[in-house]
Amino acid sequence: MNDEKSAVCVSRGEIPPALGQWTATLLSRAAQQMREGFEERIAELGLKSKHYGTLILLKDGPLTQVEIGRSLWVDRTTMVGLVDDLMRLGLVDRAPHPEDRRAHAVTLTSQGQEVLEEATKAVDATEADCFAPLTSDEREQLRALLLKIL
Repeated sequence: MNDEKSAVCVSRGEIPPALGQWTATLLSRAAQQMREGFEERIAELGLKSKHYGTLILLKDGPLTQVEIGRSLWVDRTTMVGLVDDLMRLGLVDRAPHPEDRRAHAVTLTSQGQEVLEEATKAVDATEADCFAPLTSDEREQLRALLLKIL
């Protein structure tokens, strides 16, 4: 995996005051910058950010597609597509849920676990690059404030 600093995590210049007056605009721009940097890095693994979200949710054990979709804020149709993508890549298995005939249990494969570890390195590298201007205390404060409003 390429560990070079992604160009998208470098400032793109001044934000016009007319746009910078809204916190929502600043949050949106910061999120876009991070998402692009992350997507660029995990593309080497054949993944997109929602694929990674699915894999990380499965790290601690099987979940139903509905549970994953709820956590990722995606609808059922999108969730089916995500799981189909990950199955084609050999990263997850989908089987009938042992306790609910209407549900499917999704589990990580051993290859999925390996790819998850690599993708998590990409998350860590992206966060390190994009949050480099902040101290560790400022990062924690930002994280706490975001959790408070979500």
